[in-house]
Amino acid sequence: MMPNRISLVTYNLWNTEWWPAREPALREYLKVFKPDILCIQELRKETLQCISESLDTHAYIKDALPGWTCESNIFWNKDYFTELAHGLEELEMPEQDRGFFWVRLKLKGQDKTIFISTAHFTWQGHHEEIETGLTARNRQARQTLAHLKRLVNKDEAAFFMGDLNDPVIPHLFFPEAGYESCFKELNLLCPSTFPALPTTSDIRENQTIDWLFSNRKAETIAAFVPQFYFEGFAPSDHWPIHAIYQL
Repeated sequence: MMPNRISLVTYNLWNTEWWPAREPALREYLKVFKPDILCIQELRKETLQCISESLDTHAYIKDALPGWTCESNIFWNKDYFTELAHGLEELEMPEQDRGFFWVRLKLKGQDKTIFISTAHFTWQGHHEEIETGLTARNRQARQTLAHLKRLVNKDEAAFFMGDLNDPVIPHLFFPEAGYESCFKELNLLCPSTFPALPTTSDIRENQTIDWLFSNRKAETIAAFVPQFYFEGFAPSDHWPIHAIYQL
């Protein structure tokens, strides 16, 4: 039976740094939280295998485009959803194989659909940004919103999430287009999502750079950033965002 509430998680899995030391922590995290929908950034074949084995109740996009296996993918509980369509749209990114990843899912036993999407915007320290002083994330946010406007059906609950590598630009752009952060919807301060210490030694200021937005066609029930450890390791150098919505 399709539940009235669903859980969504966005997680940057930090390539294969410190893998396989992090693998038990990722497996345990997925066992404990088991999100209905999971969006991944910095995916690699090792982490794809780990997730598919740990979430054996879930399906994911299987596509010939390399980005689906070496950058991002979307997992969903196949007891609740079936795939209708998916795609990978251009974001004019300097990084190979990144873009706007999306899937349209149908709720089993209902005519209702939801739209799930994810992206990994360019890092603040990219050499082009340092040399020019211009951020690619402004352009990437605008292009993302254009894709959402074109692809999302009328009255369809839509979600966009990912590592947007910026604490300011997402907050400026997305609410103006009708997409609000899960934390803002609950009048909560956005928690830091980076860095996850001591798993990473990259010690800088705490930053909110991972985001989860919806178009308000589903009600936000809860949102949090679980600082999950297992045997002294976090699953990544980022913390995930976990939100629960009423459909």
